[in-house]
Amino acid sequence: MSGVLIGIDAGTSGIKVGAFSRDGTLISKAHRPISIVTPLPRWAEIDLEHYWIAVTDALVEVLQASGPVGAVGFSTTCPTTVLLDREGNPLRPGIPYLDNRAVDDLTAIGEAAGGREAFFSLTGNRLSLSTCTAGTLRWIQREEAALWTHVASIGFLNTFLAARLTGRVAVDWTQASYSGLFSLTKANAWSTALIEMAGMPADILPPIVAPFAPIGTVTLQAAQVTGLPAGTPVAMGAADTAAASFALGIREAGAAFESVGTSGVITFCLGQPDFDKTFLNRCHILPGRWLAHGAMSTLGGALAWLRHRVWPELRSLAELEHLALESTPGANGLVFLPYLAGERSPIWDSHASGAWIGLRLDSTRADMVRSVFEGGAYALRQIVERAELRWNWRPESLLSVGGGTCSRTWHQIKADILGIAYLPATVPDASALGAAMLGGIAAGIFTGVDDPTLPKLVAEVDPIVPCPREQCAAYEKTFRVYDSLYPTLREAMHALA
Repeated sequence: MSGVLIGIDAGTSGIKVGAFSRDGTLISKAHRPISIVTPLPRWAEIDLEHYWIAVTDALVEVLQASGPVGAVGFSTTCPTTVLLDREGNPLRPGIPYLDNRAVDDLTAIGEAAGGREAFFSLTGNRLSLSTCTAGTLRWIQREEAALWTHVASIGFLNTFLAARLTGRVAVDWTQASYSGLFSLTKANAWSTALIEMAGMPADILPPIVAPFAPIGTVTLQAAQVTGLPAGTPVAMGAADTAAASFALGIREAGAAFESVGTSGVITFCLGQPDFDKTFLNRCHILPGRWLAHGAMSTLGGALAWLRHRVWPELRSLAELEHLALESTPGANGLVFLPYLAGERSPIWDSHASGAWIGLRLDSTRADMVRSVFEGGAYALRQIVERAELRWNWRPESLLSVGGGTCSRTWHQIKADILGIAYLPATVPDASALGAAMLGGIAAGIFTGVDDPTLPKLVAEVDPIVPCPREQCAAYEKTFRVYDSLYPTLREAMHALA
C-alpha cells in the first residue's frame, strides 16, 4: 500500500495538517487558528464543533496540493476531556488542561485513594488536573447532572476526531496515562480500583488501544466533508509530545527534547517505570518505554499574552524579539514569573499566578519583554536540574520542535540560561509527522514501530551554543532570585486566587 501520509496535529491554539511522503518529506501543510474560551475565571473550554470545522478546512487545503492518500493519524494536545453521546457527537465543549474548575473533586479522589502518595503509587502520576481527568469528570457528573445522563463515552481529542472520521470510539494509552483511571505499568487496561475510587461508571470508558492501531477507515460521510477518500485507514494517534518523541527518534533512556507551543515541555525517555512527581509521566508510543514531561502551562502562551493582551500593537514574535534585544541579560533587574494559568512543572500549583518583580521607574518595555523570555527559560532550567538530580541526566544539547523553533533569539536566551546547546529541528512540525507515521503503521505502509525505514527528524547543522558562564553572570544572579520567588510569594498568590 502507498500514498501520502496525513498527520493531523490538533493543539490548543491551532490545527496543523501536514501531508508527508513515506520518507518524511513535507509535501503540503495548512494551519487554522482556534481559540480557547474562558466563560468564567479559571475555566477553559474548546468548542469542539468549531474545532472540527478547522480540521476539515485544513484537510481540504492540504489535499488540494498532495497526491493520493495512504493513511491518516492524529496528534492532539493532552489532556482535553471530551464527552460523547451514542452517535459520537460531543455533548459539551472540551475541557483542556488549562482549566482549574475541579480542584475540590481532585481532593475527594485523593482521599478515596488513601492520599496523594497512594495515588502516585497507583497511577505513576501526581494528583493534578493535568494527570487526572477523572476530577473534571466528577465535576461534570455533579454540576451538569442532566447532561451526564446522555454520556455514552468519555475520551480525549483524538477520541472525538477518530469518531468523526471513522464512527468508532477508543482511547490510546498515551492519553489514558492522564486519566487518573489507569496505571502506567499496565498499558492496555483501565484500573478497576481507580475507577471505583473516582466514582466513574465503567461502561462509559472506551477500549484502550495502541496509538498505531487502526481504529477504522474514513466513512463516506467524513469523506464528503474532508476530501479524504472513503476507506482510508486511520490510526488512533497519540498525545502531541508522544507523537513528537516518536518522530524525533526518542527511544533510549535519557534521550530528551524540547517542544514549544502554548505550553512548553522538556521530555525525557525512561527505560524503566521510575517516575518522579515533578514530571507528567506517561506511556510512550513504544511498548516498554515511558516519557517524563517537565511541562510548563504557558511558556509560549506568556509571549502570546504579551502580544494579544498587553501590547496588541506588537503583531509578531519577531517584534518581541527585537524589543528583547534592546534590553540586556538579566532584563535590567526585572524578573517575570510565567504562571499565567497556574503552573504544572516544576511547582505544581493551580493557584499560582504570574508576576513581575523588580519594576522601577527606569524599567522599559524592552526590559519587560525580555524578562518574559527569560522567566520561561529559568523555569526550564529548574526542570532540567530536577531531572539531573533524580536520574543523574543532564543533556548536552536539546533538540527543539514546535512554533518556537523559528526564534533564534529565544533559543539563545534559553541556551545561555540552561547552559545547554539548542538544536532547532529542520522541520518544526514533529507532532504532525509523528501522527502521519502512526497512520503509516496502521495502514501497513510501515511494518511497525521498529521499522528501520521510518522517517526521523534531524536538527539544523548550526547549533545555538550557550555563552561562556563568565559572560552570563547576570543570568546566574537573576536565576538565584527567580528560584526564591515562588516560595516567598505562594501565600499571596493563593490569597488572590
